[in-house]
Amino acid sequence: MRAGLGVLIIVGFTFLGRWQWERSQDVLAQEQAALAQPVAVDSLNPIGSDITSETVGRAVTARGTYVGDQQRFVVHRESAGKPGVWVVTPLRLSDGSLIAVMRGWLPNSTSPGVVAPKGPIALQGTLQADESFYRGATGSGNTVPAISKETLMLGSQARWGYVRLTSQIPDVQPAPIPVPVPPALGQAPFPLQNFFYAIQWWVFALFVVGAYLRWLWLTAKESAHSKSDNAVG
Repeated sequence: MRAGLGVLIIVGFTFLGRWQWERSQDVLAQEQAALAQPVAVDSLNPIGSDITSETVGRAVTARGTYVGDQQRFVVHRESAGKPGVWVVTPLRLSDGSLIAVMRGWLPNSTSPGVVAPKGPIALQGTLQADESFYRGATGSGNTVPAISKETLMLGSQARWGYVRLTSQIPDVQPAPIPVPVPPALGQAPFPLQNFFYAIQWWVFALFVVGAYLRWLWLTAKESAHSKSDNAVG
């Protein structure tokens, strides 16, 4: 009777642990799917506030018009082993603010595709933090050493960070070659609560196993003592 009850408890605890583990995976998948959905860029980085580690790498959308006369070229950038520049063009949003858009790579600042499209643009990309290297370095004219609010010098209405372009409408050609998106830093947090619940149930199951084994050992020991006493008597 005790053995059957113990087995039922162990099976139950094991099942509950597995259910909590699967629940943690479901929650993680849902959170990652939510993070993969693009959101308006101005909802993630308010004017005057730096972006956070949770928003770096988020898929974003933006609508506005390119400000071609404030375009910058980030020097010493390679593509397929070839030297060139990154083309960074500010996009003016509906509220008048600016967000830097890294449109892609070109061999130089006079290559075909360097001119930003005119008129309204709807784009999608990933939000990236300002580059921290070459801090304090200054550029010359419209060439800069890195993408940052300080080096781009787009004014007080410019937002921190920049968008790494993946697509835009209309898709005007020729255009800069897209630069691969780096791994996202802003991953969904692991659902620790469900994970620890799973571990907790499995620990309970092990505890029951240990208690049952100890009971068997004590029973066997008691039986051995009884036989020994009977033999002596």
